[in-house]
Amino acid sequence: MKKNIIFNIALVTFFINGCTPDVIDIDVKPSEPGIVVASKIIPQGFMFVALTKSFSPLEPIASEDTTTSSLLNNYLVSNAFVTVSYSGQIDTLSMLGPGIYISTNTLLTNYNTYTLNVTEPSTGRHASAVTNMPGQVKFDTVYPVVIKNPDDTIISVKYVLKDNPNEENYYVVNYILKQYSNGANLDISSFFNRGSNKILAEFDLLNDASFTNNILTKESTLKNVSSTDSIAVEIANITKGYYEFLTAFKSTESIVAILTSEPIHFPTNVQNGYGYFNAYYPNSKVFHLGQY
Repeated sequence: MKKNIIFNIALVTFFINGCTPDVIDIDVKPSEPGIVVASKIIPQGFMFVALTKSFSPLEPIASEDTTTSSLLNNYLVSNAFVTVSYSGQIDTLSMLGPGIYISTNTLLTNYNTYTLNVTEPSTGRHASAVTNMPGQVKFDTVYPVVIKNPDDTIISVKYVLKDNPNEENYYVVNYILKQYSNGANLDISSFFNRGSNKILAEFDLLNDASFTNNILTKESTLKNVSSTDSIAVEIANITKGYYEFLTAFKSTESIVAILTSEPIHFPTNVQNGYGYFNAYYPNSKVFHLGQY
């Protein structure tokens, strides 16, 4: 029996050693950083474009000598030349702050094709993108539901939306919480008086398959919202490309998903860069939950 045990151990050891691959040294060079684009539109008003720099996972981005502010400044694209063209005209955006660019003339008309061009003089990097603005949609019905239990309060939003059966449509529903600010944060959409906006992690992505007989009735529960807060609910008709970008983004909401899922390659419409240049026409409703 003892001989058999020794033989079996030796056999298992042989197979383990035989199946273990040789160590291969791989020299992987960090990828070149690129310009990352994000955008926000206030219809009949402004277009905001946020520009940052990407970095490689192999690149050391922090050390004992770096600080939060200096680290952030390393990845903001400042003093870039940014233009948005549409309907035969070109608007040059002004830098409102490091990495934030604004045009006050971009959206005098709606439902155009918009072309973004970005040049960073210090590096010579250039990025561009083209997007369309789909037609505006509105909720058929939307209202908050506040359920006060002895132990907690449940806040949800219920809405009804009609779909156009003659078009392929994609929608996003955003939930925005009013926060009081000391003025340090940039508030680009004034949903609230004397308050800034925080877009909540919960947002709904919808497509034609979400509807039954072209009607959708949905109720979404909101986290980290109290019965005394004010919220805005925003609906927008978006492009298929931006829908796919948001779908990929939503799948990486938690650190658990990032560590346990396959690597996510975010869709992009940016040439020579990353992120997504979008232009949608939102419709929003504001609710003061203390009234419900």
